[in-house]
Amino acid sequence: MPLKTYFFILFMGLSLLSVAQPRHIRLIDAVSADNFAKHFNTDTVQLSQINTSKTPVGIFVAYRKADTLNFKHEFYKSFGGEDHIRVGLAFYAQKGNDYELSFANDNAFFCASCNNMRYYNVNASRDTVSISISWGPNDFGQNEGYCFVYRPAKKRWQLAERDNSGSDDEGASSSAYMTYAKNIAVYLDDYDAESLSYDSTVVSNQEIDLSYKPGDYPALLRSLKEIPKNSLSLLPKVFSESDAKYFMENGLDGNQPDHANPIHGKNVLAANEIGYFLEQANQLDAAQVFLDKVIEGFPEREVAYLNRGDVFFKRGQSSYKKAEKDYRSYVALMNKRGLQTKIPQRIVNFLNKK
Repeated sequence: MPLKTYFFILFMGLSLLSVAQPRHIRLIDAVSADNFAKHFNTDTVQLSQINTSKTPVGIFVAYRKADTLNFKHEFYKSFGGEDHIRVGLAFYAQKGNDYELSFANDNAFFCASCNNMRYYNVNASRDTVSISISWGPNDFGQNEGYCFVYRPAKKRWQLAERDNSGSDDEGASSSAYMTYAKNIAVYLDDYDAESLSYDSTVVSNQEIDLSYKPGDYPALLRSLKEIPKNSLSLLPKVFSESDAKYFMENGLDGNQPDHANPIHGKNVLAANEIGYFLEQANQLDAAQVFLDKVIEGFPEREVAYLNRGDVFFKRGQSSYKKAEKDYRSYVALMNKRGLQTKIPQRIVNFLNKK
């Protein structure tokens, strides 16, 4: 065989392999993963999941793609086969019963074995597409999320938000959340999930970071106080009620509730201040988690009743009775200590109206 003919055949073979997704699908049956897979699956690409989109109308397809040979080859039955499987995302625009391939991004997720990727998901809601990736060791994994918003003028989904969270082998938890301006040049059809977190050219316009070790109250308080004031509005993105419960139900050694570090005399001040900080930041549900535990362990701590009363007050009229109960407990304890003059006038005014 002439050398030119050999390279031409080789080139054509590689080209066919790289364009694994069918470019056009006619779907007469109901939209489902099984029905779409009948038309989508080939020897080199297999459907993993689908998600329908309304803006624009179409179907997002998460797929597994062979980057060497094809799935029928014995190579892919071996342990090393996962190293040569890409996990990507395609979008098919709908026109009646026809679906036309708009883009296929082979790098939308990690490769099947990269960084021990354990979970991935795509979700479309209105004009927004959310990508979720979980990776790393089972005990100390990492979670990454990307939010892309459709820009009609560009006919592309542009990166708008990103978040990541996880824990290290010492049990320390960390969370980060970032937002991006509309001029950011990162799009769903060509971004690289594995490199995006490390790309120094992708700069956020606002972000928040929080790191702590469960059960270490002083360290969490320090981390909260280090958050810039202009980023506090993003606090719910990195520390929620569930995070507060996890923090309190896991000790410094990562053990479960029976061995978790309780609130005691040496850390009650920090625990109370965390609750107060969260209340001031309007993270009311997370604040109550801490203040409930402080009051449970230290029922004579008057300031905790004031802080929790403020949580209930901020929730509105439906919680005023709970606020009144806590404020009255606070006043009674302040009177008991002879500190009546230090009771805020707003509390006196509120109780006098009852």
